[in-house]
Amino acid sequence: MNGATMDRESGAAEITIEPGKATAFGMDVLSQLEVPSEKGEICIEAFLFGSLRGIDSHGFFALLPRLVREIRAGMIDPKADVRIVKAKTSTLLIDGCSGPGPVAASQSMKEAIRLCRESGIGAVSAYNCYHFGAASFYGFQAVKQDLIGLTFGNATPRVVPYGGREGVHGTNPMSFAIPAKKYPPLVVDIATSASSAGKINKALKKGERIPEGWALDRDGNPTSDPEKALQGFLLPMAGHKGYGLGLIVDILTGALTGSFCGKEVPPLDDLTTPYGASFFMLALDPGCFAGIDVFKEKVDRLIEDCITCPPMEGFERVYFPGELEAMEEAKRTRTGIPVRESELARFFKSLRDHSLEIKENSLV
Repeated sequence: MNGATMDRESGAAEITIEPGKATAFGMDVLSQLEVPSEKGEICIEAFLFGSLRGIDSHGFFALLPRLVREIRAGMIDPKADVRIVKAKTSTLLIDGCSGPGPVAASQSMKEAIRLCRESGIGAVSAYNCYHFGAASFYGFQAVKQDLIGLTFGNATPRVVPYGGREGVHGTNPMSFAIPAKKYPPLVVDIATSASSAGKINKALKKGERIPEGWALDRDGNPTSDPEKALQGFLLPMAGHKGYGLGLIVDILTGALTGSFCGKEVPPLDDLTTPYGASFFMLALDPGCFAGIDVFKEKVDRLIEDCITCPPMEGFERVYFPGELEAMEEAKRTRTGIPVRESELARFFKSLRDHSLEIKENSLV
């Protein structure tokens, strides 16, 4: 499955990586850091979810080195178990105990699903957490059980309020995962900023400019330079709408847990200060309302109304939310995960810089 090709847009050489080889490689890396196997499996699965669905900024090659850095710096405790702080009939408050982000997030959604099975709805907030990857990974856990899964997370305050020039809240991702009958799940997985920081990092590594309207430099001036954007601030998605949604995410996460909120959240890349992000997971059972079959039929009808809608000029067809990612997942599962050779070289170097034994041949 592995083979060299050329990126059509840039002409850069790229190869494809088999998901199974990536899993084995990642588990070997995490075992060297004494990450328990069950926790390592969750992390690698979350990272590969992003890569397989084409969310490369939140995928394996972006997030495995980040996790390694944070563990080596002593910011993340690889063996930490989450702790239930407060429990009610349909709600939980969880302390992530500075463990790997995907572990705390997966456990939070698992508990939300358990509560949902008992009462029709389960809501879990977790604090003292780290980057969890693609938010929709956790909603899919609910969808697999015919439940609706919602995921929210706050982050370092890089996003300016509408009309402002200094960061107040984070990119604050939100995801909604909805089960359908004939179709793949309907999935909305977005940052409340015009772009995630991960996408800007990706543009920087590729030597590309970013679109106007994504970011400001450190002085509050619009910029299309990814380096200046990362040193400056991000703009909210859709102006005042993204601004409002970003604040709501901070309220559902940081405020609801009584933890860091807005400008209180430490910088993610500061490896001298614990990060302390917060999550909010909600699972909802359609069976407690009209019933799961009726619900799925209605979702299918909405999807069909979208995909049969006549396209505007310049569009081949209309896709429903999550469809392109589902198509990409099917393709990459079959043909492998594409990665530029230059990015792969940086990936290996980053791991070696943390005194890890890297077996390149086991991956490529």
